[in-house]
Amino acid sequence: MISASDFESSVGQAFTVNVGGRQLVLELNAVRSLSSSSRPGGGFSLLFTGPRDVSLQQATYRFVGNTIAEDIFIVPVSADATAMFYEAVFN
Repeated sequence: MISASDFESSVGQAFTVNVGGRQLVLELNAVRSLSSSSRPGGGFSLLFTGPRDVSLQQATYRFVGNTIAEDIFIVPVSADATAMFYEAVFN
């Protein structure tokens, strides 16, 4: 089962996501523990940042990084003038 520790060393690294034949790069910004989770091994969330000009829909995407390749369900949570922000929750 995937855990927060699988991602902690990847904070700041780029992950490639294939979207409709186009490769999009998202950066892993944070791994946060969810203290109230009953999930074996503990719950956690991942926060990703992507380019502002492309908005991914809430869906499952294949994330490929230096040492990780996982299907991850993400939700767009906010945007600013330069970036889109996405969150994945494992609870």
